[in-house]
Amino acid sequence: MAGDHPGVPGLGDAPFNAGGRRSTRAAPGGFDDEDPSAEDETHGRSLTLASVARDARLDKKFLLLITLSSAIATLGLLQSSAAVVIGAMLVSPLLGPIMGVGFGLATLETNLIKRSLVTMAAGMAVAIIVAMLIIWMSPIQDVTSELRARTQPTLLDLGVAVVGGIAGVYAIMRKLSGVMVGVAIATALVPPLSTVGFGLATGRFDFALGAALLFLTNTLAIAFAATAVARLNRFGPSLTPQHTAMQVIGIIVTLSILSIPLALSLNNIARELRARTTVQAKLDGLLGDGDRIDTLTVRVDNDDIAVDGVVLVDQYAARLNQRLASNVRSELDRDVRVNIVQLRQQTNAAVQFEERLNQRIATLEQREADSRNILSGLTVGELVRRDRVLIDAQARRVVVQRDREAEGEQVADAIDRIIASVQADFPQWLIQNGALTAAESPPAAEAVAE
Repeated sequence: MAGDHPGVPGLGDAPFNAGGRRSTRAAPGGFDDEDPSAEDETHGRSLTLASVARDARLDKKFLLLITLSSAIATLGLLQSSAAVVIGAMLVSPLLGPIMGVGFGLATLETNLIKRSLVTMAAGMAVAIIVAMLIIWMSPIQDVTSELRARTQPTLLDLGVAVVGGIAGVYAIMRKLSGVMVGVAIATALVPPLSTVGFGLATGRFDFALGAALLFLTNTLAIAFAATAVARLNRFGPSLTPQHTAMQVIGIIVTLSILSIPLALSLNNIARELRARTTVQAKLDGLLGDGDRIDTLTVRVDNDDIAVDGVVLVDQYAARLNQRLASNVRSELDRDVRVNIVQLRQQTNAAVQFEERLNQRIATLEQREADSRNILSGLTVGELVRRDRVLIDAQARRVVVQRDREAEGEQVADAIDRIIASVQADFPQWLIQNGALTAAESPPAAEAVAE
């Protein structure tokens, strides 16, 4: 834009040649009127354009990187892993051809624009096809939060892409590779394309359309930001003020048209956020001190609000749905449909009773298991018959009915050793020799027969 900078030495009338270099023209009288510093700047711009053109080429390296990036992004979206999705952004080479379009518009290099558009189109096709193949082969095709986040672009995404494009051009001109890493993360390019593939593969065309709009937003914002910054840094031929104005107006009109659906999406998100905040506040006011909200879903369909949820209450609230709908309707002036399910939550007394009941059941089960083990231990070797063992599990008492004279000395000693061994294994129980009379038998005594 030499014609726009009359005060800069050597930039007044020197035309640009191919590649953005300014031609050298001798001043009258045989003196060269070009400043050496200006020549260095021109040479630097030529190197920058050569680097941009190199990054915009369609070659095997580009196709390999876009394939890997799409695969990583698709797997990360299915896993709902933000870290994996960020990794895909770093591998993606799409920022190169997009910058090529921006610099091509700034320098009016049609060859660079065509090459960049072809490369970008090929990258988009490969990314979507790879994503569709992975989705078809994957047994998991659920909608994750990472997928849903790429289906509702807003004006905020446009702002991020514009600022990211400016940072990207600055990084290219200053050769700051570290900055480009941040630009690649901030301006997501491949994840939206993977989401488009997900939408096409699963028949969720609303997802595909929303993700495509996000990719278009990021692409145009980055390209136009690159064009504007490149023009401000004197890339390309000198244009008349009229040509420059037309270029600026074209960028503004395009971004303005793109902003319409983004503004509508942002407005819808803001409405849903306000509706959810209002519903939660009104519901909290209708619930008691000990009540709490378990789940709550608020949707805005056109001008209607749908509320679904579950609340845990100590006492059922009468007409809770009608009262909540009335309060929200008066606050937001919209039709409201409410379906709140109330579940009775346990009080402290109920919890304590349940714990005691569980402990009692566990104790009874343990005593039953001990009874079986004691019976098995006493009747080992069949020296003591099963019908001669009386067990009172409630009192933890065992009586072995015996006739020592009939047993004989050796058998009696063996039975004594068995009883002592079992008694040592179950010290909480009382194991006795003898016979129970009808008066002595406890009411819960149980004769275990064979």
